Amino acid sequence: MNRTRQISLIAAAFAAVMGVALPAPLAAQPQLFEVPAGCTAFLTVQARGCTVSHHWQCAADPQGTHWRVSVDGDGPFHLSYTDAEFRWLQSWNLRSGGGSILIEPEQDPASLTELLDSGSDSMVFSLLIEGASGTVQRDYTGFDSLTGDAVSIDGERLLVTDFAYQYNLGAGQRRVQGNQFVHPEWRLFFGGIETVIDGDESFEYDSSPMEFAETGEAGFLSMTPIYDCGEMMSGGPVGPMQNG
Repeated sequence: MNRTRQISLIAAAFAAVMGVALPAPLAAQPQLFEVPAGCTAFLTVQARGCTVSHHWQCAADPQGTHWRVSVDGDGPFHLSYTDAEFRWLQSWNLRSGGGSILIEPEQDPASLTELLDSGSDSMVFSLLIEGASGTVQRDYTGFDSLTGDAVSIDGERLLVTDFAYQYNLGAGQRRVQGNQFVHPEWRLFFGGIETVIDGDESFEYDSSPMEFAETGEAGFLSMTPIYDCGEMMSGGPVGPMQNG
């Protein structure tokens, strides 16, 4: 399948998600997230930074792919579409209208399998970034590595990772680094304590998961974030490589 056709298919899937699942900007927020027709939600994650996210899969999508929407106190702000290796195939900023798409084939694709099998994974890839000023190519280099530590969060065993990636903004390099978490059975990454470095300036944010809700459990598909709300700015940075 050529890339133009692939973009069209993903864009059509996104349009379906926007039309069915996400409320209009000024509409009252629904109490529960509405999963698109033909799709099945499997996980809701309450995280630090006043964010809740919902994960779902659609029968018409390739095996192993899944969607995630992130919601803060003002509603949905980020949508992503990833595969079984957690490659960021496409993402959308639901407020600015911009987004990104992975340029394939990559020089060194991200691989969750490689990380789990060997303890580390390097990556070199590029994204097409679409925004109000047009479309640009952004080149990324980075790595994930398992620290050997594991933690239990809400009864789930998560492996701790070190990670870093960098890219050029035109005026200089931006580097993002810190710790994240990975659930081997779910094949999902979750954010942690991360630092963004721009030249001599840096800031830290915490998007660590706090609660997990699967189908039928309390809090499943809730549209209301509950951790850190009112204590810090909600809807923290969600870059093309933020897995949480």
